[in-house]
Amino acid sequence: MSKNVIFYARYSSDLQDEQSIETQVALGRAFADERGWQIVEVFEDKAISGTRLKTRPGIQAMLRRIKRGGIDLLLCMSVDRISRDMEHSSGILKQLRHHGVELWTVQNKAPVNDMELGLRSIINHDMIEQTRYKTREGMKTSVRKGKAAGGIAYGYRMKLEHDDKFNRIAGLREVDEGQAEIVRWIFGQYAIGRTPSDLAIDLNNRVPPVPGPRGLMWRDTAIRGHRDRGTGILNNETYVGRLVFNRRQFRKNPETEQREARMNDKSEWVVGEVPELRIIDDELWSKVKKRQIEVEASFAHTSTNRLNRAHRPQYLFSGLLECGLCGGTYSTTANARYGCKNRSKHLPIEHLGNNVCPNSKTISRAELERRVLDAIPANLLSVESTTSIVSVRRADFSYRDL
Repeated sequence: MSKNVIFYARYSSDLQDEQSIETQVALGRAFADERGWQIVEVFEDKAISGTRLKTRPGIQAMLRRIKRGGIDLLLCMSVDRISRDMEHSSGILKQLRHHGVELWTVQNKAPVNDMELGLRSIINHDMIEQTRYKTREGMKTSVRKGKAAGGIAYGYRMKLEHDDKFNRIAGLREVDEGQAEIVRWIFGQYAIGRTPSDLAIDLNNRVPPVPGPRGLMWRDTAIRGHRDRGTGILNNETYVGRLVFNRRQFRKNPETEQREARMNDKSEWVVGEVPELRIIDDELWSKVKKRQIEVEASFAHTSTNRLNRAHRPQYLFSGLLECGLCGGTYSTTANARYGCKNRSKHLPIEHLGNNVCPNSKTISRAELERRVLDAIPANLLSVESTTSIVSVRRADFSYRDL
């Protein structure tokens, strides 16, 4: 008997081949054709972890489509394509059952029952946790041996060295003298009183320009970083010949599905001595640390802008506005007015020919909020919107009555 089928496909990482989606869909269509089923729609998520649910646009669109009705079966390659989280897997199956939709996998050629879903979810969850643990412990061992556990920091390049079997030894670094000179200049200039913003502007305005970390334009945040977290040029202890790993751990917030950093106790930090990677001497490093503490102390006496020790106040449109010219964020500046952040920081924009954004327009926060809030009732309750809503509700009632 013919059935209306939705097929869902997903792969997890940018490192995986995008053709994985095509392969999954092709196998799904062949499976459906053998049984005389009709795949009416295909939903997909590319390079998104199966531990997420709310932030996966493909699966959210799929669930909305199922709620509209007319679907008999959800088909995927295997259960882990739907989710690798126990809670999410159970919740999705409950939704499918509520709407009378079966869950099938191409791998097992059968419908998925509660026991199978539960067991596979537990196995997938445990596999992820074991992989995380083994990866982290392996990185700790590498740091203890003086090998880098992460990416290549500014001032260094990959060192090519092979073992007895001619395999490249991973994690080895060596000083890039060109970048190391920039690091020394940044430390020296900051120690005599210049700000990270001034240094970023100076580096971007050089002829020829000096590429920043990862080849991007310089940003003051890349220089300043966070002293306690060890981020940013001014806080990278590798410059004094010391690799520090496991400062922080990351936990996923179940509400936002975003990772949140938590500082580990210093007893859990892993330190490896790498004197061959030293770029900054101890005296200059101490001067920079002393000035950072002085700057933080001076801001601690003010009621606002305590650097990274307190979040700025959140307003109605915080994080939602962007500049129409450069695409950068529009944030509150002086006198509670919104303006282009890239322009206020004099940051060069690549797609504007490395020029500073020319958008000098600002608007008061109160005026912007008033305009938008006043426009919502007029647009939401217009004749066209009301007619559209009524039409959708009528269609919904008609379907339910069938």
